Amino acid sequence: MSVRFASANHPVRRLGWRAAGRGLLAPALARAANDNGDARPAPKAFDPLLTAALRHFAVHGLASAEAAVDLAAEACHRDDADAKDHWLAVTRMFDRRLAARSERDLVPA
Repeated sequence: MSVRFASANHPVRRLGWRAAGRGLLAPALARAANDNGDARPAPKAFDPLLTAALRHFAVHGLASAEAAVDLAAEACHRDDADAKDHWLAVTRMFDRRLAARSERDLVPA
């Protein structure tokens, strides 16, 4: 069985195509425009933590949680509390149990 592609803008299927071809009518696609103006609310910005987690997942794949824990441990050894908290939050987005266990292990007693 063969499969044939049929374009949605085929001249036979489109009403007014011949008249538009002769310049008597403007084709419907040429008149299409976004007429919403400023009526739509501004899109909300993405959560920066979610964006960071998705970028991290793009690099590390299914090993993202473990890689984030390793980065949190490196930050802890450098005494960088902000980076440690960031990477633990990224870990928490992937695996809550691993993040809780790692937080207990990384917190100085």
